[in-house]
Amino acid sequence: MLRPLSYLVLIALTGYSPLWVTNVASRSTHSAEPAAVAVTEKSKKDQEKDTWGQPIKDSAEFYAADDVTNFQIDLTKKWYQIAAKAWGNYGPVEFWIVGSSENSAAMLDQKYCKIRKQKDPTVNLDNCLNRGHNFVSYAKDGNAGLNTRRNEHDQWSGFIITMSGKFPGPNEEDYMSVTLHEYFHVYQHAHIDSKKQSERESRNQKNPWWAEGGAEYMAQLLYSRQKGVRPEYLQQKMQHKLRSLDDLRDGESIRDIPYGKRGIVAYDLGAWFIAFLIHKTSEKAYRVNFYDDLNRKGFEGSFVKNFGGSSEKFLDEFHNTFLKLSLDEKLSILP
Repeated sequence: MLRPLSYLVLIALTGYSPLWVTNVASRSTHSAEPAAVAVTEKSKKDQEKDTWGQPIKDSAEFYAADDVTNFQIDLTKKWYQIAAKAWGNYGPVEFWIVGSSENSAAMLDQKYCKIRKQKDPTVNLDNCLNRGHNFVSYAKDGNAGLNTRRNEHDQWSGFIITMSGKFPGPNEEDYMSVTLHEYFHVYQHAHIDSKKQSERESRNQKNPWWAEGGAEYMAQLLYSRQKGVRPEYLQQKMQHKLRSLDDLRDGESIRDIPYGKRGIVAYDLGAWFIAFLIHKTSEKAYRVNFYDDLNRKGFEGSFVKNFGGSSEKFLDEFHNTFLKLSLDEKLSILP
């Protein structure tokens, strides 16, 4: 059964890097054409130097289907800016915002592939237009996702975030934390320099417990700290995630749960693992120090250096001690 908040599925995008899709549970005068012209001028600069992993001055680019409201565009910009201010402005980042019209989404796909070709002349337009999970899919099914473009074949490296108008919609509170969630994935991937898929997977972990758990917890934590958010917000969200304990099998580690039907268990309890890890060490150790050492030391090396023990040791304590605590004891570690 799909849940409206942190259910994520990994979908391979034909010819491209992975697309991280988040299942989380309109007419506009906006036009992306001026931005497309700007892209043409910027594309040469993008190809001249690789600024991957370095904070940049340029803001994200925003493109929207013609049925998307200005309200949703502005809302997405606002929460991107909150995330970039809190965690650093990495990029280049593009936001593509899809509404509910499949025809409008198809037109946006045309623009998207035109811009892909402008930024990277090696892109095959037919492959782009016929990719497995396009904007029409978002118009049909909702969702939000990140496509990280960094590999040994493409000439352009960057982040492509897609936001849709449902699951959640811009009038739902979850829309804000989902935007933050997708941007924390930008932060995570920006701290992995390699263009080799095997090295990127090793540092970010192939199964969802680490990357998705981190993005979900940090998104909820940052949202909970915003002015006007109810004081009990974080505790309520994290208590909700403990429902996945019922689906954790005896002796099973969240590390071993892949993307797919049971992936929600790794996402929910992965968020709790990050909360547990920060409680045992510090937010700086996780969010700053671990990622600063990730390229040089690899996942396990950076983990041991910054948290004082192996990931296996912490996972063992998490499963066999922390998860057996009472609800009040679990909630007590949250800020």
